[in-house]
Amino acid sequence: MTRGSERWVSGANDYNRKGDSMRSRHSSWRVCWGLVFWSVCGSMCLGQALREVSSVKQAQAQAPVNAPAELPSIADTPTYIDPAELLSPVLTKPVTKDFDEVSLSEVAAWLQEQTGLNVVLDERSLDGAGVLPSEPVTDRLLDAPLYLMLDRLESIGVGWRLAGGVLYLQKFQEESTVQTIQYNIGDLLDQKMKSDELRESLIASVDRSAWENADVDSAVVLLGDVLFVRQSPRTHRRVAGWLAALRKPARRVLVDDPAQHAPIRAALDQVTSVQFKGQSFSAAVQSLAEKQKIDIRWDRIALKQAKISERVPVNLEVREQSLRTILDIFTAQMGLSWILRDGALWITTKEDAEHATKIAVFDVRDLCRNREECASLQNTIEQQSSPSTWETNGGTAVIAFPASGIMVVSQTEPRLDAVLALLENYRVALRNSKRRISPEEDPDRIETRYYRMPTEVAESLERLLPKLVASDTWATALTPTAAGKILVSRSWSQPPSTLGGNASKETAPLKESYSVLIVTQTRRVHAEISVVLNKIQHGDVESKGIMGGMGGGGFGGGMM
Repeated sequence: MTRGSERWVSGANDYNRKGDSMRSRHSSWRVCWGLVFWSVCGSMCLGQALREVSSVKQAQAQAPVNAPAELPSIADTPTYIDPAELLSPVLTKPVTKDFDEVSLSEVAAWLQEQTGLNVVLDERSLDGAGVLPSEPVTDRLLDAPLYLMLDRLESIGVGWRLAGGVLYLQKFQEESTVQTIQYNIGDLLDQKMKSDELRESLIASVDRSAWENADVDSAVVLLGDVLFVRQSPRTHRRVAGWLAALRKPARRVLVDDPAQHAPIRAALDQVTSVQFKGQSFSAAVQSLAEKQKIDIRWDRIALKQAKISERVPVNLEVREQSLRTILDIFTAQMGLSWILRDGALWITTKEDAEHATKIAVFDVRDLCRNREECASLQNTIEQQSSPSTWETNGGTAVIAFPASGIMVVSQTEPRLDAVLALLENYRVALRNSKRRISPEEDPDRIETRYYRMPTEVAESLERLLPKLVASDTWATALTPTAAGKILVSRSWSQPPSTLGGNASKETAPLKESYSVLIVTQTRRVHAEISVVLNKIQHGDVESKGIMGGMGGGGFGGGMM
């Protein structure tokens, strides 16, 4: 678990949802007008249909039906969501301060003087964590945001929250600090993200342990465009960062990651050399930090619990290797590990490093375009990158998809690096391979569709369709291997309608004779056929005065 009491008390950015006014309409074939239409308006509509086919062909020549789209471009930035963008400005201004074994009460007094806020040391709450006002605090800020120091107080069991102009220092993860904050997600819903998938992904990937003791159904509620979340300030800060990353997806966006980590990551890739001969552990760490000009610390409490002394001698010589590699060797010799946390690089125990999970949002729209492909990508990652660590394999790491092509991963940072490398390898392989069109996209895939209509209409269309649509694609004596085939089969008759339910046998209408037009063609030609059938049934706007009372409908839905 990331150390530091991570608090967020500001509301989320308010977005006005544009509203989705798209509606689908359904119409049914009206039997009583079918034959009337064919006998009265047939010649006029067929002429119009022939003109329509010509325009359809021209349009399809420019944009083939269901042609595969180009792979979307994946942005390189942002690479992180800085919590400083989500916190009150009074806590994000740069500060320089060095505390060396200063009591917690003195730190509270300094905070009040520095910020102008009322700072309350909740002694009753802190007593529950075994923390006294005299608890010594050692920390330093070098032109860094004040909230980083507040986050680091977690190491002694102290949390913080800002409410109503009052800064409270209290027990870390104090149950009484749970609050409800509203997040407007209308803009995400406008992007075709689904509310239930957003909710499930949020619960799965953001501080999952925080939901275990909560009633999830009441802790995350969506009303219209507003998401109501009842959680601790620390989790709220991550929720806000998570939503911000969804709004600006990129190659990899780390959620709730301080800007101070960026120069440290850059330094980790720099090549250097070290030579330690009997120096103490603390002296070796200090020497490494000064040489690389980055903030490197050791977790005193974690090392004390692991019974590792700061005075233990270190013997290590490594030449011309990246700082990352040197740190791996250095910590492994002592059975330790290292992490990035609260704006610094920390040397800690392997157990603590294993629990220091982070959240990252990956834009993978170029690798998976629908739910089936997303599931396939997830399965591949879970099989090829640290398999035992994923929840599906008995671990705790999680992959979730709040939308197709947007992947959220909760994992340790080294494994997030491995996931990113794996995705980049897939992208290279995809660029170097032939683009494959799925059967669902292939416009030349041959399908058979069934159109139910009055028998007289079906028999006429059996003769006319091969002349009206893609005439060179139908099987004939001269072109027996062509794809297009058309058949007519009698179907069940349309049940007679009654006149108010009281019609006599003499006055009841006869059953309407129906047939099914069975058409085998490519998906591209089927699209043209649908246009022609619609025109034959409804005509066009120019004939509205003649056909105004004929109603809407369809030939039967094109069921395969």
